[in-house]
Amino acid sequence: MKKTLFFLMAMALGSASLMAQEAPALPFVTIDRSAISSAMGGTQANQGLYNPAVVPFRGSDVAFSFQSWAPGGAASTNLNLLAGIKAGKRIGIHVTAAYQNGKEYTIYDNTGNGKNTFAPSDLLVGAGFGFAFTDFLSAGLNVKYATSTVAQGASFGSVMGDLFVTFSMKGLKATAGVANLGMRVKSGENSFKLPTSAKLGVAYDFAFGKSGLQLAADGDLFFTGGLGLGLGLQYDWNKMVFARGGFHLGTGNAPQPTYASLGLGVKFFGFHVDASWLTASQVLGNTLCIGLGYAF
Repeated sequence: MKKTLFFLMAMALGSASLMAQEAPALPFVTIDRSAISSAMGGTQANQGLYNPAVVPFRGSDVAFSFQSWAPGGAASTNLNLLAGIKAGKRIGIHVTAAYQNGKEYTIYDNTGNGKNTFAPSDLLVGAGFGFAFTDFLSAGLNVKYATSTVAQGASFGSVMGDLFVTFSMKGLKATAGVANLGMRVKSGENSFKLPTSAKLGVAYDFAFGKSGLQLAADGDLFFTGGLGLGLGLQYDWNKMVFARGGFHLGTGNAPQPTYASLGLGVKFFGFHVDASWLTASQVLGNTLCIGLGYAF
């Protein structure tokens, strides 16, 4: 099983490196909408709020978040719902929904006079299913629909999917798969590839006394060219107070650029409030995400 998995990943990575670089369509589907993982450099692969294959190993969590995305650039206000719900011992169900409202702009007529204004918007909805075949191996599938409205009467969208395999033993979790796989997006006479990527991720949790530490690393090799690499760290005291930090490297046509991240969280009786802040980036500097969730 492991040899087959590594062979498939090697084939996906090799194919991606041979593809011509081009800017991907619907890049907003790669935004990290969790105040927890976004504070850890965007390390999503082993988070149950993104990967349904992780849910049987980590348990249930439902989180709402508000995001002020790239306020100094192509600003948008994002409302997000992420949920990973464990059903029985081996099943995980995943739900995602996001709506973002972009910066308003003025529409001019042929004489150069401003007629009215318009704000672009994006919508993402999806559902997924995960199943643990054994106490240490699972697989998960997400199916999502994303649409973007960029002007009055001008919108485009696509159906896409994620496929993950997760290995979990004690404090170690490792995930491999493909994210945002789907058909090219058509816009007029042109068509564009989705931000499909071959994804690898590793996370390790260990405890010492009343404290805990999680180390995480994710890598995305995008089929449109470019690499995304996330590194994250989380410290917790008594599973109640959390401090997080991370770094994300984006190269080539990676949808998300390079940035650093910081975050805090508190958890009490299952309820958790979390915040993340992105910095060290001209594009994403001062991006803020506030989340409210319940883990059970």
